[in-house]
This record gives sequence, C-alpha cells and structure tokens, in this order.
Amino acid sequence: MKRRAVITGLGMVTPLGIGKEETWRNLIAGKSGIEKISRLSPEEVSVTIGGEVKDFKANHFIKDRKALKLSFHSVHLAIAAAKLAVDDAEVKVEEINPTRFGCFIGSGGGGYEDGPGFPDLVEPLQKSWSEEKGKFDPVKFGTNGITSTYPLFLLKTLPNNAFYYISLFYNIQGENDNIIASFTGGSQAIGDAARAIIRGATDIAIAGGYDSLLLPATLFSFNHLKLLSKNPNPEKACRPFDANRDGMVLSEGAGMVIIEEISYATKRGAHIYAEILGYGNSSSAHHLYEPCPSGSGINIALKKGLNDAGIEPSAIDYINADGIGTTLSDRAETYAIKNVFGSDAYQIPISSTKSMMGHLGTGAGAAELMICTLAMQENVLPPTINYEIPEPDCDLDYVPNQARSEEIHTALSINQGLGGQCTCLIIRKVS
Repeated sequence: MKRRAVITGLGMVTPLGIGKEETWRNLIAGKSGIEKISRLSPEEVSVTIGGEVKDFKANHFIKDRKALKLSFHSVHLAIAAAKLAVDDAEVKVEEINPTRFGCFIGSGGGGYEDGPGFPDLVEPLQKSWSEEKGKFDPVKFGTNGITSTYPLFLLKTLPNNAFYYISLFYNIQGENDNIIASFTGGSQAIGDAARAIIRGATDIAIAGGYDSLLLPATLFSFNHLKLLSKNPNPEKACRPFDANRDGMVLSEGAGMVIIEEISYATKRGAHIYAEILGYGNSSSAHHLYEPCPSGSGINIALKKGLNDAGIEPSAIDYINADGIGTTLSDRAETYAIKNVFGSDAYQIPISSTKSMMGHLGTGAGAAELMICTLAMQENVLPPTINYEIPEPDCDLDYVPNQARSEEIHTALSINQGLGGQCTCLIIRKVS
C-alpha cells in the first residue's frame, strides 16, 4: 500500500495572533496585522511599518533558560510554533521511536537582531579600527577586539538554532534538514518532510519555517532595492493585485506542522486535517530579486506539483497566492496561473493573505499552507484586503476584501523567493 503524508497538527505565530485560532479569526474578519513597528525608532530605520508578532512572551513556550539566552527572537517564534503544533496534534513524544521522528526546518538564516547589524560586535569592531590605515585591522582585533567579543556570539547566530532546539526538546533523532532559502524554505521543508514520510524514511515529523524581517539591516536592504511599499497607512500598505500596489510589507512569524504517515496517525487516533498530495519546486533562473515577467518559475513549480499530486488543474478549488504586492511579482504570478490553469483560472478563488499578515519571510510558506488547511476545514475563503482598483493584467477572482463561504476539497499554496526559487504545495481533504 502506498504511504501517504497527512497533516495532524498546526502551530503558527503571526502578526494576526499566537496560535491557529486567533490568526484564523482575524484573517476571515479581514483584519490587518500591519502597524507601526514598535521596537524600532525612526532614527534607526526609514521604514516604519511592518507586521510584528504582538504580546509574545518567549518564556511561556521555552522553559530552558539557556535556550532563551543563546537564541534570537526569530528562533523563539519557531520554538513556540513547534510547541503549538505538537500540542495541537496531541503528540506523546515518549511514545515515539526517536529514530523515526523527523525535523525539517526552513530558516531565515542567522541573527541580525535589535540594532544595526550584529550589536554584539559593535564594541569589538570599534576597538579593531585603525585610524592610521582607515580600515579594520585584524591585528588590533586579535589583541583588543576579541577580548570584548561575547564568547557565545557564534552560537547565537547559527542558522540551524531553531532546528537544534526543536530536535532537543522533542528528542528527534531521525531524518532532518535545515533549509536556508529566501522565503521558500518553510514550504520546501514541508515538501521534503512529506517526501521523507512517503518514501518510508520516517513516520512523523515537525516541519515548517520561521523568520523575522523586521531588522534594521533587512529593512534597509529591501528599501534600497525599492521592493517595499511607500504607503504611510499601515493597514492599507500591502495591496496584492490592486492597480495601486507599490511594494511589499515585511513581517515576522513562524509556522510549524506535524506531518505523519496516514496509518501511523490513524493508529494513534490523531485528528487529520489534510493530506499533502503534491509538491513542486523550481527555479526561474532569471534575476536575483526581480521575478521573470512570464512567471516561468511559478509555472514550472505548479506543473510539477500537479503532476506529483496526480490531478488535473481543474481539481483545484482554492489557491493561496504568493501575492507579495509588487507590480512585477503579482503580474508574473497571475500570468503563471493563467498559463497552467487556462480558462479554469477565472473560476478558482485566489487570495493573498499577505495583504493582512505582510511577508513572514521563510515562515510564509508554512503559515500560508496552514491557512489553506483551515480554509478547507472551515469551507471559508480568506480575503485579499485592499483590493480596490482592478488591473487589466490581474483580472482573476482574488476574493476581494471579504471572506466568503465555499466548499474546498483541494487547495494549493504558492511561494517564491529572492533568487528565483518557487514552490507549490497541494493538499486535499481526507475522507
């Protein structure tokens, strides 16, 4: 009998709420989680809006004081999302064979936290500066700078910290991966976890992604590339597919799912949300930060995902689009959807929940797949808010501004990132 991968636990921490219930409730109400960034001052950054996770207390989810000390805020979000997923799936870790328990994490990278670059290195670098040479002096660093360097600095910035702590806390000793990819890492992690289960390498896994893009260096870089919205109204700034869209809005968050082989899940009496039916992964091989105008990367990922699922395009009932809110990207994504789905593209409801959450970076793919899962469970389509003026090239059904009821059996999530990586995940209801 063919092995099948199913989702049994959902954990998300987003600008719209901590946990799936609060996030979903605010999503279907069309509420925006974009506000003025409270932890950064205008003196630090010129970009003042973003999607912050509010009222988050890391010590509510992490009892290990060393883990709190040796990891950054974004890692705390990941650990919290993993705990929420484990609790939601009612996983009893002590009953799992640890060598058959997997961990697949999409990471935003290391840590640039709470200041311009690495704050722990500011003093050491100042002590290592040579006025005479007008540059950093490695000899001075060796004699003066290194003594004031935080000794655990490198440990704090490891890009697999979330993977490590999640594996440690849940005694995960099986198949694993830590994917560092711009924005697509979370969905790639879920796709890889599902494939590991289907090929028999593991029975159960934690998979997902996390990120925080609300950091001075990140905000500066994206703003310099002219990728961010200039709209001063936070709630109206992210406008996917709207004719007046002018850029993306950066956010933070994490999404983790529990994935199990279906017979394993059934045997332990787990609630099954959905089956992961297909996964497509591709590269546009076009430009570092501009999408291919034809949407070729998404086109390839969609076709690969549908082929992996073994279904026709007409079987898709809902698409959660990448929909970041830039002129080029939204147009290219629409072209790709039309190319793959043909005339059916006009019949499929499509929404961009980034209009409410902003871009969660590497956490986006996992969070948005969970939104597909909840939409399918509740038979409710989340809206694309701020869609007011249609554009001729973006003329599909984007579920404008209000959620609506509709039966959903099969859903699809699209993600793409800088560097041209594109992913597609397809899920369906399990009878």
